[in-house]
Amino acid sequence: MKRQSIPVHRMDFQFSHGIEFSYMEMTDEFVEIMMKSDKNIVHRDDYYVFLLLETASAIFSVDFKEIELSEKSIYYIRPGQVHFVSSIKDAKGWFLAIDAMLIENSYKELFEGQFSTQIPIVLESAAIGKMREIAHLLHAVIQAKPTTFTNNIVLNLTNAFIGIIAEQYAQQQENLQYNKTRAVLISQQFKKLLSENFKTIKSPSGYAKMLNYSLSHLNESVKNVTNFPVSYWIHQQIVLEAKRLLFYTNLDIKEIAFKLGYEDYAYFSRLFSKIVGLSPSMFRNKFRE
Repeated sequence: MKRQSIPVHRMDFQFSHGIEFSYMEMTDEFVEIMMKSDKNIVHRDDYYVFLLLETASAIFSVDFKEIELSEKSIYYIRPGQVHFVSSIKDAKGWFLAIDAMLIENSYKELFEGQFSTQIPIVLESAAIGKMREIAHLLHAVIQAKPTTFTNNIVLNLTNAFIGIIAEQYAQQQENLQYNKTRAVLISQQFKKLLSENFKTIKSPSGYAKMLNYSLSHLNESVKNVTNFPVSYWIHQQIVLEAKRLLFYTNLDIKEIAFKLGYEDYAYFSRLFSKIVGLSPSMFRNKFRE
């Protein structure tokens, strides 16, 4: 059977209220069932996933990178990232799925401003202690009889949980003070727009106009933060999506080019080959061996 698209797990089908929070304790039997489940096929989510693992030996495949999660670690998966669980054993911890619109904007800007695949963070005892307290309280509120205030309490506690994760990822970068500079804020704004518009807007000047900055100012800001210009990140975003479609679907090169906003598939093929060092068909054949 031909794969014409990468499956998308949608919040409205999975979780009715925009938030799902639970404690995972994976026995050998549970893991065996989960690894064979339809939910573990290669897929995207249209919502955020956050993990706090207290004990674990797990490997996730996220956008062609193997991500190893260990004890007392946190991790998140952004909407649209292609992923599945490669292996998992003895995992215990907290799982949160949440609609992006329910996350505080400052936290979401940090997560969406990442220019590469995020890596897990192993928490220090103070941070994991705070997260455990919030997790137990949030779980208790969800399990209790609902009141007029339950939804607001759940949302506030959920964002407190996410806030600590955002804080840890902010601190993971060079230093917190640097990440408050204007250049970083501009870069994060650009990255968010890029992830939403890369199929239709291909020129750096298009993003500069959307952000109401001069092209030179946008380029300088992004290059100061990431060491690469705007055009580099536009091409990287296009190539990443192309790789996803080449590897996980059977769409032909013309169809993939069209999906990515290129009417001239030969131009798309040349661009892909220049950046990746392999033609689209060579990439597909090599990585499907």
